[in-house]
Amino acid sequence: MRAKLIALFAFILIVTTGISAFVGARFAERAVENEIRQRAMETNRTLALELSHSSTFDARAATERLATLLRSHRGLTAAELAVERPGPDLIIRVSLGPAGSVVETREGTADVPRKPQARLAETPDGRLWIVTTPLRVGRSHAGLTLEASLEEADRLAQTESQVFAGVAAAGALVLIAAAQLLIGRLIGRPIGRLAEAMAEVESGRLDASAELGGDEFDRLARGFNGMLERIRGFNQELTERIEQATTDLAKKNRDLAELNDLLVAARRDLTAKERLAALGQLAGTLAHELGNPLNSISGHVQLLERRGGLPEDVQQDLATVEAEVARMTGVIRRFLDSTRGLRPAPEPVDVAGLLAEALDMSLSAEARSRLRVTREVSRDLGGVVTDPGLVRHVVTNLVANAVDAMPQGGELHLFARIEGGELALGVRDTGAGIAPEERRRIFEPFYTTKPRGKGTGLGLAICREIARALRGRIDVESSPGQGSTFTLFLPLVRERPAAASDMRTA
Repeated sequence: MRAKLIALFAFILIVTTGISAFVGARFAERAVENEIRQRAMETNRTLALELSHSSTFDARAATERLATLLRSHRGLTAAELAVERPGPDLIIRVSLGPAGSVVETREGTADVPRKPQARLAETPDGRLWIVTTPLRVGRSHAGLTLEASLEEADRLAQTESQVFAGVAAAGALVLIAAAQLLIGRLIGRPIGRLAEAMAEVESGRLDASAELGGDEFDRLARGFNGMLERIRGFNQELTERIEQATTDLAKKNRDLAELNDLLVAARRDLTAKERLAALGQLAGTLAHELGNPLNSISGHVQLLERRGGLPEDVQQDLATVEAEVARMTGVIRRFLDSTRGLRPAPEPVDVAGLLAEALDMSLSAEARSRLRVTREVSRDLGGVVTDPGLVRHVVTNLVANAVDAMPQGGELHLFARIEGGELALGVRDTGAGIAPEERRRIFEPFYTTKPRGKGTGLGLAICREIARALRGRIDVESSPGQGSTFTLFLPLVRERPAAASDMRTA
């Protein structure tokens, strides 16, 4: 009888825990599936809104955006953009293959829905959520489809099933052992004592009696408390796992915020490049329409200056005209420089001599009278290899800006040294400095902090393009009222062994 009771109890327990494990795993799987579907639909809506903001449709840009989306969102296996057009529709599909993104562009008939859709599909590679969102690109209707793999849900469901099965099996073994002990205490021992008492009565001892114990329920309570302790341990472990998952999620959110900052900076840089590209046609027109007449005017003015017997006031007027013509020619040249492709021509360069030439070209006698100019060139540079013309252009422009920043006098310091394995050429001034909101825009074309008529806003934009052509960069350190330091960092290519350091006053 005791064996039958234990077997019945074990059968009921195994069936119950098995059903609980199956139901729990199914609920977990459904929850993950719904989360993946919701995440895919949200991503689809965000990308559709981004593509809808464009007034014209750029297939290449849309393809690159789809490829970027697949690389940055785990679980997305393919993205498809179908654009309705007169005649065959354009269908762009980007999927993830073993070697990376696979782009397929074809013409056909696109079935663009009129409202968002989501469906669960079975494929040879596994189950997928296929979500589609309608949108407009330019003047055309389009549909954006994302395919999100449910591999994560299946893997989690399998893991949850194993966990539930393991916990259920362990619990079943513990409960069966406890049931056997309890049945033995509550039924087996009293029946055994009763049998012994009956045997004594059969032998003639009528005063025999059966002694029944009352501690079986105490043992059951202790077993139950033990199970509760194990359950508490399981709950503690589950809480720690949730806290760890929350910490990981917070870290990922911080990483996402950093990526958003990088995206904003990239968009700002792209806007600056577009503005520089738009200067091409304008610069060509200005060079054609103004360059030849200005050269003609300059030539005739020089011929007039060579004539003898001209009054002094006429000579001064001619000098003024020639200076203004030179200024206008310089403006045109800066427009052309801002749009001309830069092709560096590296050659051995004496850095100290290059800085001296930049100072001679940039500093007038009036500027030298009101500024204290110093140079610091580290002799361990030796000879370096770079494009001297482009570097001289950058340093000259930075020196001119520093001089303009100190109209009442100050200290101008030029330095050349090695920092972090790179060649650093810097210009430091003690002027008014640059506010943080202005420092973010000083490299944008046409943006200038100088008064009207004093600058075109192209100097630093051109300098940045030159730095990029030389595979370097320009860093700015400035605070209002504390001056500014512009540093041009270039790859260090040595020509001869290094020497010592030099510091002299210009």
